[in-house]
Amino acid sequence: MTVSKWERKVLQPNEHQRNVLRALSAAAEQGLRATTTGRAKFDPLRFLAEALSQTRATPELDLGTLSATNRYAGKILEIARGDVMSKVVIEIAPKLRMGAVITTDSVDRLGLLVGTRAIAIVKATEVIVGKG
Repeated sequence: MTVSKWERKVLQPNEHQRNVLRALSAAAEQGLRATTTGRAKFDPLRFLAEALSQTRATPELDLGTLSATNRYAGKILEIARGDVMSKVVIEIAPKLRMGAVITTDSVDRLGLLVGTRAIAIVKATEVIVGKG
């Protein structure tokens, strides 16, 4: 499938392709540009990797009103549900996980599911989870 077919509405991108397009758009909005310096040849794979890593480096959720500055965006790997409390494990970097025990009501209210993005917010000795 080509972008041309998406633009002409012949075909629609799938969810993964939409995520990549959103990531590239966000990276461009943050100022990432395809440039070459000196005699170096443009490397499209390096550019794509930089764009995706730049986009995933910051939370997609605007949390500017919180005083907590330690925010770690990642993907939910595990949810162990209990009647009242649930354990949520978020992978914030490859092989680096952070866990929190939050109310099961909060898991439901935030719509947290394994595989979705979330943000672990650390304040003092607590971890607050927000859907990202």
